[in-house]
Amino acid sequence: MKKLFVTVLAAGMTTVAFCQKTFILSHQDKKGFFAVSAGTSMPVGRYGSCLTSDIKACMASQGLSFNVAAGYRVFGSVGLMVRGEQHRNAVDTKAMLSSLYRNETDVWTANADNWTISSVMAGPYISIPLGRFSVDARLLAGKAQAVLPNTSMAGNFGSIEMSLKTTGSQSTATAFGGGATLRYRLGRSISTHVNADYTRADFLFHNLTSTATNGSQKSTSLPYSSNRVVDVVSVSAGFAFLFGNKYRPF
Repeated sequence: MKKLFVTVLAAGMTTVAFCQKTFILSHQDKKGFFAVSAGTSMPVGRYGSCLTSDIKACMASQGLSFNVAAGYRVFGSVGLMVRGEQHRNAVDTKAMLSSLYRNETDVWTANADNWTISSVMAGPYISIPLGRFSVDARLLAGKAQAVLPNTSMAGNFGSIEMSLKTTGSQSTATAFGGGATLRYRLGRSISTHVNADYTRADFLFHNLTSTATNGSQKSTSLPYSSNRVVDVVSVSAGFAFLFGNKYRPF
């Protein structure tokens, strides 16, 4: 009986010690992270404008965003991070058609590829611990690449078949951004989080052309350039792997 009591007591003490160690390690401050997130991309400003009177309106609609990020605190709560992000936004084809003057009996359709905005930015961030929660804030700058989508419209004016096609292009530009993250620690090295970010870049697209077809007649414009400003807000969620113990109690 005494031997059984000692065995049970030892097992209980081992369990308590293990739980204490797990609890301490789950709260152990980590200096670095690698995060993956996905969410929604919301165009703002001229990027999301559908005003037909504005030739620089991008007519982008709500889409998807994906991002990966890595950071490491180098001094107290201040660190450096690198973030890669991609936005995919469809073009509002109904807004494209609204720019046409046509009779009620005329039938027109519009098609467009998607906007694709990819960026890699780096900069400082600050992390404020709140128990298992933490709040991060960041300011970033870097490079972005945008794909201006091909568009086309086709229909009729009375008995005359017509179409208009514009070619897309690619461009790179300096990008600026910032955002915040609310993080919750799930265990020793895993956390979940919610991000809110803003990205802006001013692109200049070259070698664009427009081709108009009017019945049997066809005309193509000379190559031209167009400036487009991309402003986009994203809200995403995901998981992060935490590394780099600040203290080593075990």
